[in-house]
Amino acid sequence: MLIIIFYICINILFMNWFVAYSKSRSELKAMDYFKKTGINSYVPCYKEKREWSDRMKIVKVPAISGYVFFELNKLDYNCVNLNPFVKNVIRRNGKAITVKHEEIQTLKNALNGFGTSKCVDLGDTVKILSGLFKNKLGVVDNINERSLTVLINSIKVRLSLADTRLKSAV
Repeated sequence: MLIIIFYICINILFMNWFVAYSKSRSELKAMDYFKKTGINSYVPCYKEKREWSDRMKIVKVPAISGYVFFELNKLDYNCVNLNPFVKNVIRRNGKAITVKHEEIQTLKNALNGFGTSKCVDLGDTVKILSGLFKNKLGVVDNINERSLTVLINSIKVRLSLADTRLKSAV
């Protein structure tokens, strides 16, 4: 029994995280495929509210698009190449890049609980960073779930929270 526990601890200590480039918009599929084959994998994600003309949905969006992290004792290209959603392993100077456990844990902690939050309040002066009113200053007049209203020179402009970039002007 003690030998088995020692063997498991040794394997955990010598596991390495590698990075693979996934096919376009297939990061989560690549992660699922790795997990089905028994390989621990991770794609840093956050949830975002997306709006279409007929519905609204909360979807998982990769924080680092195009990459999937996976954990192995030793890099086995045959095992990685079986995944149909992976293009290739990321290398530097011909050697596969490894990522420390602490860096993966830091990434997980940073994205834990991350979501869309309102960073402005009623009455705040903001600068619009994109769209038709780019670089204009205004005062936040109203905030609801999907949009906010900004007063720009007494003109009320409604901005969608999904695609609006604002910066506090104060």
